[in-house]
Amino acid sequence: MSEITKEELAKRRVPALIAYLNPFRIIEKDHASEPWSASIEQVNESNWDYVALHEIIGGVDVGLESPYHMVIARDGALALPPIPKLRFDQAAVEYFNHCLAALLLGGIYCEAINLDGLDMGYIIDWKYVRTHGDGTSAANRFHKHIRHRSASALESINLYKPRSVKLGALEIAMRTGLATMKRLEPMRGEYLLKGATGLARRDWGSALINLWIVTEQLLEALWSREIVEPTRALDNSRARKDQLNDHRAWTAATRIEMLHQKGLLDLPTLTALSKARKARNDLAHGGKHPSQNDTDACYSGIGSLIRVVLNDTIPLLQLNLADHALSDPFTPKHTGPIEPEFWMEIPKLPGEEELEKAEARLFANRHIVTSDDPRQDHVNPDS
Repeated sequence: MSEITKEELAKRRVPALIAYLNPFRIIEKDHASEPWSASIEQVNESNWDYVALHEIIGGVDVGLESPYHMVIARDGALALPPIPKLRFDQAAVEYFNHCLAALLLGGIYCEAINLDGLDMGYIIDWKYVRTHGDGTSAANRFHKHIRHRSASALESINLYKPRSVKLGALEIAMRTGLATMKRLEPMRGEYLLKGATGLARRDWGSALINLWIVTEQLLEALWSREIVEPTRALDNSRARKDQLNDHRAWTAATRIEMLHQKGLLDLPTLTALSKARKARNDLAHGGKHPSQNDTDACYSGIGSLIRVVLNDTIPLLQLNLADHALSDPFTPKHTGPIEPEFWMEIPKLPGEEELEKAEARLFANRHIVTSDDPRQDHVNPDS
């Protein structure tokens, strides 16, 4: 075997910045000859095709200078080149969130990453994406475990019939999202992404703060187009321009009212944005936590602003974020019959099995109806 040169080695192992598409899904080529498959036996025996998880499915243009682009692996690993402008942590995280925001705007639900979601790694032979970082986010730990075939059965069950998305759908969503963000300037997509993530995580405060930033940026775009530019066409003096761009005189509340009076924002949008603005002020100045209704109002108002700015709708507004949200732990769970496909034994705590049997007997006794007394009703166990 001939000795490999330094130049050849550099081509075979290319450094990369890596994050993961979350929630987890498998990325497939549009016409995959061998789509992902993991049997329940492979899950139980930790014997799935770990190499396939590392495989590069393709690349997507994310607006970097040629020839750079984003490389995508089958398990949802997203790899960017460590070019100079991305070689410090904040810049790398911001750019990943910029790309993820484009996917969200393009209709593919995904969530923001933080610094703990950033990993370092390599592209090997332009066939595989290998990570070697220590990102501590839940997504990074999960991918590390399944890539090393060291995931527990509770984790690796996600490899059995997982959600998937085609590479072509990612390309379309990215292209649509990047074009939309350009049309919505000065709005920054990462704040919309973080706001949507907050909604899904039921973190109303984080959601509202980020969504209100988006609201003000969209108001700025609309105010500039509908108020400032028409006025400057008649009076291009610097004094007039400065007066119209004075945020102390033209606050968000004033701009919302003015745009409503001009017929650009309807009454439901005015109401929603006013509700969100008050909740944001209560949070920022008094530390009062917003409610779900407050954040929903802000998100609804943003949807209306986007439609007005673009004179069109976008794929994001067709997504139901509730489909991806955490469930409320205080909402009664479905108690109807279930038919699990697979199950596993849960280790018992001392005394737990005895307690469960006693509860089962009590529950059964409370539902007995004697045939001797037809007037006896069933007892509601939750009463």
